Amino acid sequence: MPRSFIFEVTAQCNLDCLHCYNVWKGDANYPVEHLDTKQTLSMLERMIRQMRPRHITLTGGEPFMRRDLAEIVDFIHDRKITINLISNGSLISDSVIAQYHGKIQVWELPLLSHRREVHDTLSGAGSIFDRVTCAVAGLKAAGQTVVVVFVATALNIGDFRQTAELALALGADGIMLNRLNLGGRGFSNMALLQVNPNQLTDLLRQADDFAVEFGIGISCSVPIPPCLVDTSQFKHLSFGFCAAGTSRAYHTLDPTGHVRPCNHSKTILGNINETGLREMLGSRAMKRFKAARPRFCQGCRMEKTCQGNCKAAAEVCYGDACACEPFLRSFIRQARKL
Repeated sequence: MPRSFIFEVTAQCNLDCLHCYNVWKGDANYPVEHLDTKQTLSMLERMIRQMRPRHITLTGGEPFMRRDLAEIVDFIHDRKITINLISNGSLISDSVIAQYHGKIQVWELPLLSHRREVHDTLSGAGSIFDRVTCAVAGLKAAGQTVVVVFVATALNIGDFRQTAELALALGADGIMLNRLNLGGRGFSNMALLQVNPNQLTDLLRQADDFAVEFGIGISCSVPIPPCLVDTSQFKHLSFGFCAAGTSRAYHTLDPTGHVRPCNHSKTILGNINETGLREMLGSRAMKRFKAARPRFCQGCRMEKTCQGNCKAAAEVCYGDACACEPFLRSFIRQARKL
């Protein structure tokens, strides 16, 4: 049983990011209703009782769009469970920082460029860059732990170095460097945003040098196909692969109680208000998701570790978790058999 999970507190968001992968942005039939506060806390109690997590990540949508977020945070915090909160940063004011002080272990905010216009373009709204940078600075002034997230796209991939320098100047404790992982609205913007393996390799080299130069941790949480990019050469970055079916899995609870293998997947294993978590994690749907691999990957020595890379992206973009996900599919002629 995994010891952490993701709770999507709301599907509502005040931005419309070009690279957003929320499943409801790409699937009009995905249920996005919301329970009231009492029902939500009861649902969380069931999930917590059955999983006994040490850690919960709150995300959305934009969590601060939900008026009862403070009650949800207090409910989790009172149970001695650590909380990470993922926000676009646009609604974080000094009063918000004071209200949640000491209750959030890590704040994750996007910093997509040092250039205001690029960050705002990717965010799908104006004047967001200034709000995010002020939020990071305000959180650090209050002694909070902040990780900034840089999502590499064709619009900002040349901006990493200066953006990372800005993050350090604002006081960020760490940097998350993610390649573009398509789904939701992002898939419809693939031609505009997709980077190639050579660009990604150059970016990782820059990040590796930056981590050494400034002694800051840089993690790459979105899996990178080892047949396209040899990540072993970057000794100062941390990488991961799909954790489906392992104790590291980050199963996702949506606002209605549906449980999915991860926050990128659209596979609904069941609803925590109706079905036990162990039953869902042992279901045929979960076993199919865990076992899914592209035919291209069969026989590769990295197959069991890589798991075909991001099968959730293949599922949401092409309707089949056994398909090649968009990044591998786009550059499959460059892929090396390992």
